[in-house]
This record gives sequence, C-alpha cells and structure tokens, in this order.
Amino acid sequence: MKQIFLIVVLASTVASTRARQPPQPPATPAQPPQPSEVETTITGDSGAPPRLAVPEFIAVSKDTESVAIARTISQVLFDDLNFEREFGLIPRDVYATIPAATSFADVPFDRWRELNADGLVIGTVQKTGTGLKVELRLFNVRTRQTAYGREYSGSTANPRVYAHQISDELHLSQRGLKGVARTKLVFDSDRDGERMGGTIENRGVKELYIADYDGDNQRRVTVSRTLNINPAWSPDGRSIAYTSYRRGGGQIFVSHIFQALLDELTKGERSARTGCPPGRRTARVCASRPRGTATARST
Repeated sequence: MKQIFLIVVLASTVASTRARQPPQPPATPAQPPQPSEVETTITGDSGAPPRLAVPEFIAVSKDTESVAIARTISQVLFDDLNFEREFGLIPRDVYATIPAATSFADVPFDRWRELNADGLVIGTVQKTGTGLKVELRLFNVRTRQTAYGREYSGSTANPRVYAHQISDELHLSQRGLKGVARTKLVFDSDRDGERMGGTIENRGVKELYIADYDGDNQRRVTVSRTLNINPAWSPDGRSIAYTSYRRGGGQIFVSHIFQALLDELTKGERSARTGCPPGRRTARVCASRPRGTATARST
C-alpha cells in the first residue's frame, strides 16, 4: 500500500509541476532564403505582348572599339528580339527624339512612356583589364523599377555573343520561353571554290561550316579538301556527325568541335555506298554517287 501511495504522490507532484510551467510557443518554421536578385515580369496593355525599347548601349569606355561594340550589341539584340515576335518593339528610327541616357541613373522614363513603352532595355559596355564587362537592366517604364538585371564579362572578340545570351535570357525571364538566339547552324558548302587534288578526279570540294542562327559569324569546321556532306548536330550540341569521302568511300565521322577531336565511326568497315573493302577502294569506283547517312539540322 505504501508503494502505491508513493507512486500516486509522485505522479501528482509531476503533474502539478508541469501545470505551473509557462506554455511553450510553437516552433517557428525556417524562413526560406531571400533571393539574391529580384525579378518581375513586364506585361503589355490588355494582355498584349510588352512593348520594349532597345536604345544603343552606353559605352562607358569612350574609345572607338568600345563604342562600336556597344552599337553592335544593341543592334543584334534588337534583331534577336524582333525575330521571335514575343515582344512588341518600338522602331529604332524614333529613338532620336529621346535624350540618350549616360548611365542607369539618368534614364528619361517620362519620355519613353510617351512612346507607349512598357519596358526599356539599357546596357553599358566597359573595357576591363582582362576583356569586357557588359551590364544590362530591363526597366519597367511605368514603375521605373528594374525588372531584370545581369552583368556579363568576357572577351571583346565577338560582341554578338553577349546580345544572343541577353535575348535568350529575356525570353526566359519575361515570356517563359527558351529563345533561339544561341542556336548554331551547320551546313556543307563549296563556297571556297577549292578542287580535289591528287589522283582523284577533278571535283569540287565541300566542307562543313557552322554559323549563328541568323547566318552570321560563319566558321569553317573541316579542312580535308574532299567531299563532306549531310552534317547533323549531336543531342548535346557539342559534336557534328557527317559523311566524308576523305578515305575514298563514304564514311561517318564525328567532329567534337569543342575538344578538337575527330572520331571515324565506320573505320575499318565496308564502304556504305559500294561495299568496297578498305584495302580495295579506288577514287572512281568507291567514291562515286555519294549518299548521306544523316539529316542536317540545327541545334
């Protein structure tokens, strides 16, 4: 009986102690980290695509090269945005009526609003010790707030690269779409007018080239001085498969253009067109009537 009495007393004492303790506040859920950059979406009137203005980028460095780079980036960016038709663009021939900004701090928003602009793309270009720095701001003309901003650094060799990247990022942030400005085309051409040499019959040479989606910035890929045709991009956009007759019969090669490597997929096999074994190929028999094995496309 004494043991039972002690257990009851102890239980009563614990309950009394707990009752006298102040209630604990509920656990506060962890706050999500604050975003490092605030982005908003600019919309047009009545659901229409937003109207953007893309004036010439500001050359912070006043040398001739910086001014030319700023002009190139702004023009190519305008063309990229205009190509995809996801924004309404204010024609550039009316920009002369608006005072040009010299920095992000003196943008004449009221004048741009008179042209019914919803968004305004302002950029600066500045040379650095190692290359180029490009800053971008997309302003909401109504609120005068930055809707999107980025900073880029890199080489001065190809200013078009900055414009293409900016265009794709603006499409993604403002329209939720993947842009095509950084798409690369691959094609075969005899534009260099070269002729095959050696003992092979006198035929035109076709080499492979890559270019930006708008046909600019063309670069030669192959230099074999033979027939290279029917190129196709790999799914990751880093390699090109094509048919080449550099060994006599048509064989499939893969050029890893970013690693400067070349694979011959059908090396040691019979010719795809004539069935000639590797040791018995001749230019006139095994290299005639080439037939491609891949469909050219862009990535």
